[in-house]
Amino acid sequence: MLTMEEVAGTAIREIDAWRVRVAGMPYERKGILYSEMFFFSVCAGAARPRRILESGRARGQSTLLLAASFPDVPIISIESDPESPDAVVAEQRLRACRNVELRFGDATRLLPELAQPGDVALIDGPKGFRALRLALRLLAQGRVRMVFLHDLGRNTAERRFLEKRRWGTLYSDDTRFAEIAHRLDTSMAEVLPDGHRWEPGGAPKGYGYTLACLQWNPSGGYVRSWAAAGFAGFWHRAGGWFGLGHGE
Repeated sequence: MLTMEEVAGTAIREIDAWRVRVAGMPYERKGILYSEMFFFSVCAGAARPRRILESGRARGQSTLLLAASFPDVPIISIESDPESPDAVVAEQRLRACRNVELRFGDATRLLPELAQPGDVALIDGPKGFRALRLALRLLAQGRVRMVFLHDLGRNTAERRFLEKRRWGTLYSDDTRFAEIAHRLDTSMAEVLPDGHRWEPGGAPKGYGYTLACLQWNPSGGYVRSWAAAGFAGFWHRAGGWFGLGHGE
């Protein structure tokens, strides 16, 4: 399995070339960070993906960066709402990306049907435990080699769930990677929440919004974990209903 030491080493070697590759691509406010997509590029690149499956396109920020990072890899991008104003924006932004196929529908149903051996998946919608359950379902099928989840900050319930299982999940807010990659986000540093900006010595609450990389492991026990994530999600929601929810 890929280690953070390997990710950091590759990041040092590839950051300048990746910066050139995505030069001129404007940042969408509240979108996925350049550093987080660079993390995807480094990790997924090690897996040599056959295809990339994306769930949650919004205005096409991550899709555009995926297409630039992997110009020879087919990308299937799924968005739930064809009537959203963002759908038109994404279509216009991605019109020139010949390796991108845009679809609409329920990713919780479509991704497991689409997944083939050698694929890599990026989930940026749905969110929370629904996203985690989708990721675990994909891994349980044994087809995808990696699944990436966005918005898994250090104090989220989903991250605590993953950390208890010791699967070797990698995170873009790991200081060994973030101290290299945060420079990609210089132009949008002010949009990051307090405590998530890079400061001397790191980011107190973990850098950025955080992208997690779940790697397939034949002994992962994903079916049991998928069921456990369902219970954990229920209790997390129940705590929120009664004012007991926590996390960022």
